[in-house]
Amino acid sequence: MVSLLEMLPPIERLRGFRLYGAGRRFVDLWQCGGAAILGHKPVNVVRDLKNAAERGLFAPFPNAAARRFTKALDRLFPGKAFKVYQDWSAVPGYKSLPVWRPFCFPESGGVYSGETAAAFRPILPFPSAPAVIVCEMESEYPDGGFLPPFLLAAATRAIYDLLAEPERGIMRFKRIKDAFKQPLTLSNWRMDGIYIRPVWADAGEEWAKVFRCFLDSGFLLPPSPLDPLILPGELSQGEENSLANLLSLHAADYTI
Repeated sequence: MVSLLEMLPPIERLRGFRLYGAGRRFVDLWQCGGAAILGHKPVNVVRDLKNAAERGLFAPFPNAAARRFTKALDRLFPGKAFKVYQDWSAVPGYKSLPVWRPFCFPESGGVYSGETAAAFRPILPFPSAPAVIVCEMESEYPDGGFLPPFLLAAATRAIYDLLAEPERGIMRFKRIKDAFKQPLTLSNWRMDGIYIRPVWADAGEEWAKVFRCFLDSGFLLPPSPLDPLILPGELSQGEENSLANLLSLHAADYTI
C-alpha cells in the first residue's frame, strides 16, 4: 500500500510545527502520530541528543541513560512498570494494546487516557523514542535488552519537557472553537482538546481526497484516518482561519 505521505514533496527542513520543501510550507497536523507533539527540533532534546552522540554513545551497551529514562517514565506513569524495546517490531501483538496520548481524558472517545488498562502503549514526545509498554508489575512481556544511550537520552529529555509544558494541551484557537459550534463541522469531525478525529471518513480513496484537499491548502493530515489530527502549539492568524474554513466544509467539498 502506497503511503499518502508520498504526496508530499521532498522535505528539506522541519521547524516547530511546520515542514518545508520544494518552496512550500506545511503545517503539521499529524506530528508523526503524536511523537512530534512538542514540535520538530525541540531545543533541549536536540542538545541532549548531540551531547550523547559526541560521547559516542551509539552502541547498545549497559548504560546510565536507561536508568534515567525509566526515572522519567516513573514521573509520567507513577506506580506502573515498563517494558522498553528499540522499536515495535520486537513486540508481537502490540497493535492490540490501547494507546495513551498526552493531554487526553477518559471520556475522549477513541483516544485512550491510559488510566484504567492493565497494559498500554504511550505515544512519547520524540519521533525516535524507544517502544514502551506500560503495564502492571506482573507482565507477560519480556524485557527488551540494552538500547542505544543517545536515543534514550533524547527521549528522556522529551518526557521531562512534556511534563513541564501542560499548557501544550490547551486548545487556544478561537476560530477553530467557533467552527465546532456549527452542525456541519460536528457532522464531519469530533474535537477532544487538541485532538480532532474524522467521524465520516473511511480508510482508502475517500481519505486520500481529504488528505489532498488539506495538503493543497498547506496542512499535513495523518496518512490514516485512524490517527487524530493534532492541533499545533501555535498558528498564525491566517493559518488558523484557513484551518477553521477547511474543517467547516461539507464532506463532499473535500473531494473537489
